[in-house]
Amino acid sequence: MTTLAVICDSTANIDADTVAAYSERLGGLFATVDLSVTIGGDSRADSEWTATEVCAGMASGLSVTTSLASPEQFSTVISDMAEAGAEAVLVLTMSALLSGTHSSAQQAADEAPVPVHVVDTQLTSAGMAGAVALAVAGAQRQVPVESLAGEVTDWCRSETRTFFMPDSLEYLRRGGRIGAASTLVGRALSITPVLGLREGTVTPLARVRTRARAVDRVISLVTESAYEFSELYPERGQEVVLLHAEATFDDASETAHRLAAAVQEADLPAGTQFRQAVLSTVVTAHVGPGSTGLVVQTTP
Repeated sequence: MTTLAVICDSTANIDADTVAAYSERLGGLFATVDLSVTIGGDSRADSEWTATEVCAGMASGLSVTTSLASPEQFSTVISDMAEAGAEAVLVLTMSALLSGTHSSAQQAADEAPVPVHVVDTQLTSAGMAGAVALAVAGAQRQVPVESLAGEVTDWCRSETRTFFMPDSLEYLRRGGRIGAASTLVGRALSITPVLGLREGTVTPLARVRTRARAVDRVISLVTESAYEFSELYPERGQEVVLLHAEATFDDASETAHRLAAAVQEADLPAGTQFRQAVLSTVVTAHVGPGSTGLVVQTTP
């Protein structure tokens, strides 16, 4: 059996306790690699900013930009894993269409001292965190790295869906991550967009007139997906994750509170779990404060 290490980038926003737990399960062979955020000229690693600081900076009009993780960052962590006993490494990155981080990881993989498989999850946040959970479980079971990379890729493509509503499309437009939703720019005053991630890019899913109707539409999409997953994968559990940009749910937008209430009242398959999570500061820097969304996925 091959001793396998797992690495992911920071947009999965895995908390310190979970990082420690994953590292313990894999004998120290788990790590995250930070992207970075710059606010008004102050540049720090993703994990060194708080959600409150990023939202406050954006709300006050400061320039907020992000930078990808470099090949050197990945090379350093991969070398550390190899020195610690890893015979192969599985790297999971956010969508390659949203960041050059995937390309950085691939460059590092090409020069690594051990075999490295890089998976483009086509996701961020809770969806990507679910993929990481699956990868860690597989590595602990010593699933061969090629098979595990395939399992993770299949799960990312088939068993998780992301729906979200930015407070404004302006931040996505500025950052160039707006994808097919660019067709909505200029009409943002008259519509409330419902967006999703499809094949790794931002895609418009609905255009409604009010925030209340947008919430209804998102809940409809989540419910439809949950029942589809329960029929296709009856042996798996399911969860719905509410994502918000602010540090605590109390500080989250009115839309986040509406979505949370609506999910708990929705007619979802029996046993569906519900929890809340905070977006990484990198993701918030692109979608903006007040943004909120829901991820529905099978239990990894």
